Amino acid sequence: MEKALLIGTHIKRETAHLSDAKESLEELERLLETAGGTACDKVLQQIERASPKTLIGEGKVQELRERALKKEFKTLIFDDELKPAQQKNLAEIIPVKILDRTRLILDIFAKRARSREGILQVELAQLSYMLPRMTERYGRFEQQVGGIGTRGPGERKLEVEARHIRDRMTALKNEIRSVSQHREFARERRLKVPLPIVTIVGYTNAGKSTLLNKLVELHGEPGEPVYADDKLFATLDPTTRRIRLPSGRWALFTDTVGFINKLPHNLIAAFRSTLEETVHADVLLHLLDATDRNVHRHSQVVHEILGSLEKEATDFESRMITVYNKADLLKEPMKQSGQFYVSAAQGTGLNQLLEAIETKLSRDMIETEVFVPFDKSSILGSLYRLGQVETIKHGKKGTHLKLKLEKSHWSKVQKMLKSEKPS
Repeated sequence: MEKALLIGTHIKRETAHLSDAKESLEELERLLETAGGTACDKVLQQIERASPKTLIGEGKVQELRERALKKEFKTLIFDDELKPAQQKNLAEIIPVKILDRTRLILDIFAKRARSREGILQVELAQLSYMLPRMTERYGRFEQQVGGIGTRGPGERKLEVEARHIRDRMTALKNEIRSVSQHREFARERRLKVPLPIVTIVGYTNAGKSTLLNKLVELHGEPGEPVYADDKLFATLDPTTRRIRLPSGRWALFTDTVGFINKLPHNLIAAFRSTLEETVHADVLLHLLDATDRNVHRHSQVVHEILGSLEKEATDFESRMITVYNKADLLKEPMKQSGQFYVSAAQGTGLNQLLEAIETKLSRDMIETEVFVPFDKSSILGSLYRLGQVETIKHGKKGTHLKLKLEKSHWSKVQKMLKSEKPS
């Protein structure tokens, strides 16, 4: 395994607490382990202000250089995103590979992406990160030294490569737009199907995939399980499964990519179309790790990212149910109004959670009575899927049903029955 030294910073004049910087550095170590490396040491430096040249102070840079020359580590990873100039300056002084948190996350995403859209999104984010760092990639060019006979080739090579990257980024954006359009069509078709949508969101490694797998096992249709592992970003691509609610009707549950503190802007931009799936969900399950000592900060990160997606997402809190996972690992059971404690691994608390989901879905439902003549009896199955059938009576000419369904689905019933909207 590749040995790396991790370095974090805490700027004393900023409002962030020292404990936050320590927790972030520990998370960086978990990211490194997910990427297949191991940390030989973690260093947290407190500074008055960030150095525009090297981020950290000159003394610490020289100390790291000496340790690198002793071959204590092969890679130096910063917990903060380095500016291109800072990365270039550090690479000229310290003779090891220099990475930052953003590059490490990009590397993990590149390994984990499976769908066509995910692969395209990760490549776009990587190129967006690489483009301003082109000079670091090529090192020093002769024309930068100056003097007679030093013009031309190096600069042209750099410009050509930069143009190739920009052209590739344009092509990727077009491909992503095309794939997104197909997904938009799929979403429209899904919205026409009378099934409510529940999206599971949360901080990475909160247990979202485990929860979806257990719901499928207990209340779903047999199918291929969702990959789940005790690693950060175990899954990237959204996965959807059908789950039966307590009333008997079905709902679509979607597992999404986990969020993380200091999520790179390039990734948020590249994955925007995927993350915006949350905007169209009827219910958001915000899954939190009940054993996480930084659970409140991680909850705040999720809210900040959701709020940054779209103006439409400003109402996401009204559609959200907060769920604490891994309750079986707590020494003392926790109870708080409006929140649920479950164990995705053991399946405890899931029945109550599904009842809460159905209750939230029912708030936007209307009650109506419909008559289905015998020559239209083929639509009865659709009505059962569309909403909750409260009562059913069979008459001489057809069937009378008392229905409870979402307002958005009433237009579908109208088209099938050609009736007037209920008062």
